[in-house]
Amino acid sequence: MATLNSIPASPWRAIMESAMYANSVRRTNMAELYGLAIKQPEVMRTDQPMYNPAQFGLPSDAKVLVSNDGGVVGRTARARLLVRNFDKAKKDRIHAILMEAVYQFNRRPGLHLEGIVGLHQDFMVKAHLISPETDAKNMMDWGINFCPFIKPWSDGYPKSRKINEPDIIAFADPDWSHPDFPNGLVIIDEMQNCIAILGLRYFGERKKGTLTLAWTIGVRHNMVACHGGIKKIGNNRPIAVFGLSGSGKSSITNSLDHEGTLRKDEKVTVIHDDAFLIDLEHDVSVALEPSLFDKTDATKFDDPILKYFYSAQNVAVTCHSEDGGKTLCRKMVNEDIRNDNGRCLKSRDMFHHADSCERPSMVIWLQKDTSLPPISKVKGSSLAVSMGASLSTLRAKGVENVDAKELEKLVIEPFANPFRVHSLLEDCEQFRKLFKMGCECYIMNTHAFGLPGSLVDIPKELSLLIVTELVRGDIQWREWRTFHGLQVPTNGAELFGEDYEKKYKPKRNVDYLTFLRDRMQDRITFLSNKRDVEKDMANTFIAPLVLARTTVDKILNPDLYG
Repeated sequence: MATLNSIPASPWRAIMESAMYANSVRRTNMAELYGLAIKQPEVMRTDQPMYNPAQFGLPSDAKVLVSNDGGVVGRTARARLLVRNFDKAKKDRIHAILMEAVYQFNRRPGLHLEGIVGLHQDFMVKAHLISPETDAKNMMDWGINFCPFIKPWSDGYPKSRKINEPDIIAFADPDWSHPDFPNGLVIIDEMQNCIAILGLRYFGERKKGTLTLAWTIGVRHNMVACHGGIKKIGNNRPIAVFGLSGSGKSSITNSLDHEGTLRKDEKVTVIHDDAFLIDLEHDVSVALEPSLFDKTDATKFDDPILKYFYSAQNVAVTCHSEDGGKTLCRKMVNEDIRNDNGRCLKSRDMFHHADSCERPSMVIWLQKDTSLPPISKVKGSSLAVSMGASLSTLRAKGVENVDAKELEKLVIEPFANPFRVHSLLEDCEQFRKLFKMGCECYIMNTHAFGLPGSLVDIPKELSLLIVTELVRGDIQWREWRTFHGLQVPTNGAELFGEDYEKKYKPKRNVDYLTFLRDRMQDRITFLSNKRDVEKDMANTFIAPLVLARTTVDKILNPDLYG
């Protein structure tokens, strides 16, 4: 990888890089960050031992620290601005705002932490986080989420594949404010691998901002950017699942036994449940982070999983007696009692894991589209891309800083990656290459099936059983006559229970077909808008959906089609 020591090629990178060389900014390490974090007024030190702190250069007696962010406990997508979209007037205005933000930042003590993104020598990018001293907890969490530039990770960096790219720079100042940007401001120059995160406290902004730049670098080098989970089961090639938070992505990826449906010889190896790259030229899938950034809504007060925690954000802390009142212990209270979207950083040591694997042989688009049955198979690479580019889902409660009404709406999020800043068409082409290499594509609805008002839930246990049978190759398929290009199981009752067909078999009545057609049209309209307005879609990936909609039209209106 290229180093930071190159001439900045854009004013945005020049401003951010210059910030780290001011007299007020010093190079820091994880031990110093921990010492500063425990003194931050808003941080709480629990009595829960941090899992294996020495690997990050932290004290052996380090405890799990909790930070709470105030009224915003999720991502604020509307704060993001891409510099490539600026006209001259906006460029000049934001340019001045960023320069002033850096000036004010450099008037206070600041810190600079080096890290590495990518856990395999096929892809390792050096990264830099610059933040005020008062934001030490977020900086420590960033180092845990990725890798601080220390052994053993730093040993692999000089041996990594050389890609002519500048290092990633993330400049973050949560104390910044501006009357014209009450929700904060995120400035992204993806061509120069730099991002400024202003006025936003939530740790996830730093994590996803860094990943956004890493994914973009990967795509420029013939890789597939993946916001999803990837795992191996037994000796089979990997399986990858893509979905937004709350879709079941982590539950499916991190399950070791699929609710008891896997045999002992079907050993699970988890690569990651959130972010990876697929290198199409070298047949390798690379995890980008050594840790997991997971929700804590299902974590109990004395859950054994707490053993693997490094850090936590936006969860409650209480004090209780463990020995009849003599000793008071500060403990986390999870289960989203305090607020939505409680989070933790935890170790992958809770299961068998690896940092890389081959490219996947199966891709599953997790969708919360109630017109779709629990599982269907996609025929053809173009339709496989179409269904991923029009991935339909519901936003997870509290994960994003949006109006509550927006959480109830079905949204389309291409490839389940709201953090993409490269073109959508680039993603489409990269996924099509993957499917043309023989990777199979499946659609899993993990929410509920049927018409509004008469929905049948799809339990997590069924979804995990479906993945088990997919990997084993036991599902037999037939054409879904009303959705051209998709197939549905013929032996669903045999594999998934006698009532599977009764609950989830797509009907051919007018009400259901009209509903299915409308959902198809939603996808077509979304992709057509990408083509016509944003100039970021091709007819190749719209035509399969138009053909599927036309098939339904012919059933609903046979007289019009002769």
